[in-house]
Amino acid sequence: MFHGAARVCGLCVALSFCAVSATPPAQAHDVVLASTPADGSTVDVFPREISLEFSGVPQKSFNTVAVSDSATSAVLFTAQPETNGPVVSVTVPEDVQPGPGDYMVGFQITSSDGHATRGKTTFTVAGDATSVTSPATSTAPTTSPSAGAASESSHTPLFIWGIGVIGLLAVIAVVGASLKNRTK
Repeated sequence: MFHGAARVCGLCVALSFCAVSATPPAQAHDVVLASTPADGSTVDVFPREISLEFSGVPQKSFNTVAVSDSATSAVLFTAQPETNGPVVSVTVPEDVQPGPGDYMVGFQITSSDGHATRGKTTFTVAGDATSVTSPATSTAPTTSPSAGAASESSHTPLFIWGIGVIGLLAVIAVVGASLKNRTK
C-alpha cells in the first residue's frame, strides 16, 4: 500500500517540477523610459506639450494623462494622449497657464501586454508662467527608468495559479491512490 502512494507522490513531484520549470517568465508591464519634462526636473516655463516614452508600445485604448498641482492636488487638466509608437503625448490646453510650482503628471495606459499601468512623473516650474516655449527647449528627456513611474498591478501571476492547481491535483491523486489501496 505504501509503495503505490509513494509512486503517485513521486510522479506528482516530477510533474510539478516540469510544470514550474516550463512556465515562461513573467512579463513586466511597460515602464516610463523618458519623459518631457524629465522626471524630477526643473524647467523655466510650463511646457505646452507633455510626453512619456514607454518600454513597450501602449495599446491605443483607455489611456489617460492628468496634470495636477502637487501642492494643492488640484487637477489642471486631463486628456487622452496621442500615441506614436512607444510615446504618448498630450498638448496642454491654451487656457491652462499655471505659475511656478511643483507639478505631477499622472498616467494610466494600457500596456503592450494588455494590463493597465499607472504611474507618475514630477517636474517643477521655476520661471514665469506667462512665457511659454516648446517642449524641446524646456527640458531634455531622461534615459533611465523613473522610480516614480513604476507600474501598479493587482493580478496574481499565472504560474502561482499553476502551482496551486498542480498541488491540488497531487493531493487528489494521493487520496485517490490511498482509497484505492484500502479497497483491495
